[in-house]
Amino acid sequence: MANVLGIVAGFISFPIMTRLLDTTQYGIFGYYDAWLALLISIAKLGGQHSIVRFYPHTQTNTALSGFAANFILAPFVASCGLWLLAALAYAGVLYAVPAARADAWIGWLLLFSLPLNVWISYVGGVLLAQEHSDISARVTVAQRWLEAALILALVYFVQRSALSVYIGRLLVVAFFAWALWAWLRKRIPLSLHGFERAEFAQGMHFGLPLVINEIVHVLLAFLDRFMLLQMLKNFAVVGAYTIGYGLAMAITRILNTAISAAYTQVSVREFETQGPAAVVRTKKKILDFLVYFSAALVVGLTVVGGDVLLIFAGDDKKTSIPVFVFVSISYVLDGLLSICATGLLLHKRSRTELGLTAGALLINVALNLLWIPQFGLMGAVYATFLSYLALGVSRYFFCPAELRALPSLYPTCVAVALGAVAYGTAAYTELFGVASHVGRLGVMLVMTLVLIVLPALLLDANLRASFGRFLRRSPS
Repeated sequence: MANVLGIVAGFISFPIMTRLLDTTQYGIFGYYDAWLALLISIAKLGGQHSIVRFYPHTQTNTALSGFAANFILAPFVASCGLWLLAALAYAGVLYAVPAARADAWIGWLLLFSLPLNVWISYVGGVLLAQEHSDISARVTVAQRWLEAALILALVYFVQRSALSVYIGRLLVVAFFAWALWAWLRKRIPLSLHGFERAEFAQGMHFGLPLVINEIVHVLLAFLDRFMLLQMLKNFAVVGAYTIGYGLAMAITRILNTAISAAYTQVSVREFETQGPAAVVRTKKKILDFLVYFSAALVVGLTVVGGDVLLIFAGDDKKTSIPVFVFVSISYVLDGLLSICATGLLLHKRSRTELGLTAGALLINVALNLLWIPQFGLMGAVYATFLSYLALGVSRYFFCPAELRALPSLYPTCVAVALGAVAYGTAAYTELFGVASHVGRLGVMLVMTLVLIVLPALLLDANLRASFGRFLRRSPS
């Protein structure tokens, strides 16, 4: 529900932003957003991963004190040291390259937000480790809505540029970094007195390969923007790519982020306390539901994905339609495959995870070099789709055999069959000739309910029983 509410905020802000900012400004925004994501992934030093993996579930005062010193505060101090070096380096670049001063304020705003984002990520790791999905959800929703409201106000009333976006973001992350610090200090003793070099080194040994892995992930998601700009020399093309990619990430967040946030810590706890068999059982339960959800999303995106994009971005953003459709389907499939293949990090094989992600990045770079000159914008889209597919498949084959899982055969066959029926019906009827984007989306939603959701509940007893248990456990 937190992700649904976050998406609603995006659905309100996205169409307004795409109309207030022209494609070139959106290209600048997307370009610097890629730099921000890259810098944050470096500055976190993998601390958020170590926090989840090494959290002391005994929760004694001694254990929590040592945990805070070695896995929260010491990495954060190291991160602040990196931030200082980055700030000095950026000042040197501005002094040596006068042309870079045109966007200097955006660069400084990015740098000022770095330590704040790192701290929010660390406290988020603690919330994940403690399985506080309630607090995490409230923070996620509040931050997303406050950010959307403040950015829209600044862009509309102050200046219609990327600079206004980053001013709004900095103010919001500053507030939430302070609020989460106040929350954490009341629950965990925040002091460096319990610092032990061996514990700190253990956390870094686990987290640093994942830093590189996260950097590679960021590059896998955002490198296309750098390469499009360098090869085509056009911010408008980057803007078209960013608009489609951004909406794709917003919509698929309801699947990937919600499931991974809930599943990650549960899998760690089950692996440590009950062993691989318990993890696989949980995987199967999730996958036997996700296969239906994924089928419905893929069919819906294929049929009315273009309508969704134009509803939110406007009819002048048609060049972003294939970006949105292809990237959305790519993320849906990646979310499904990632659950099938999770297991490397449970065995602390972070270097293997890094190698697989780096391999996917190399595929992405090679395909971009080959296809962007040939296909332009679509070359980057095709490269993204195939590189994510290669990553998901390779993860599955490298996953320890005891932790591999696939959706059960029966729900998979039912989901594929129902998806095919829904797609065939939509294509044959042409959505009953409805012309408006909203109308076509409405017809497709009804078709999905009638041709996928209800038949799935009718045909799959396990799905029906799981849905019934969920309803009984939900608060009235």
